[in-house]
Amino acid sequence: MNELIGKTIDGFNFISIIGEGGMAFVYKAYDQKLDRFVAIKVIHPRISHSLISLQRFKKEARNQAKLLHPNIIAVLDLIKISSSVGIVMEYVEGESLSQLLKRCSRLDFAKTKEILRQALAGLNFAHSFGFVHRDIKPSNIIIRKDGVVKIADFGIAKSFSDSRPNSTASNIIGTAFYMSPEQIKGEHLSHHSDIYSIGCTAYEMVTGYPPFYLPNDFKVLQAHIMDVHAPLENWRSDLPQAFISLVNDSLQKQPRNRPKSCEVLIKRLDSIPSLNFYPNYLPQHETKAATRKAKSNYVFLKIILILLTILICFLVIKNVRITNFEKEEPTNKQLNPFSR
Repeated sequence: MNELIGKTIDGFNFISIIGEGGMAFVYKAYDQKLDRFVAIKVIHPRISHSLISLQRFKKEARNQAKLLHPNIIAVLDLIKISSSVGIVMEYVEGESLSQLLKRCSRLDFAKTKEILRQALAGLNFAHSFGFVHRDIKPSNIIIRKDGVVKIADFGIAKSFSDSRPNSTASNIIGTAFYMSPEQIKGEHLSHHSDIYSIGCTAYEMVTGYPPFYLPNDFKVLQAHIMDVHAPLENWRSDLPQAFISLVNDSLQKQPRNRPKSCEVLIKRLDSIPSLNFYPNYLPQHETKAATRKAKSNYVFLKIILILLTILICFLVIKNVRITNFEKEEPTNKQLNPFSR
């Protein structure tokens, strides 16, 4: 799809590719009419001939266009590009939560609360319009440079009113690490599924790993249905108990046992002091420095132990030689055969 770069279509000058998924490419473009940068999602050429894919793509644009909220990436237009279509969206200059976690490994509670609260606000708004996102995960949570959080990719959002279950495996949409048990089983989805996914995301924000970090998707999906996640207390001892309870409640296997809404989660989150008094958090650069220091201390100690071992061995060997020499030292008589 590089052939679009440098072209101007319907007043949008395509600058570069900034993302690629299984269904579409995302371009950074310049809106000549309104003097601003935008992001344009263009359906992948290999599926652009599929009527079903085109319908789904257009449905994505319609779904997200209804959701005008500060914490949701806005859809601005729908344009025709040759035999394909493009969704013109708000361009967000920043990074995804997954990119932030790669840099920082894990987040302190204050930062976690700041990001999580905004994501919950965007989700709560979408839920109030009857939509469930179905693919909440760190890569779909974008953090603008000024700290504003935006939820991306409402393309697979589904209306609550659509009560038809996902009856076949091919209809199950989502990402294994963050999928709710009912989503995996192909059951009817409600906003409680997003609450489970945001619980998985919150878990990863403070530990650096999703609740079930296993070697293959099958084991991950099975664990979501059958297993209990490792307690957050096992990872770190500095988190507020109220936050741990919030995450645990969000990760309940049965949807009815999870918090009733994102609004409830926001209220619970707001009740937890956000003072940054949690000493165990270290940004990645500090973590690396601490690791290097620990390694250097370990190497120094190892050298000392090796030297002590060599010294002890030397002393033992020397003592044994002296003892043997004393035992074997000949007497005067043995030295002088003429002595009587």
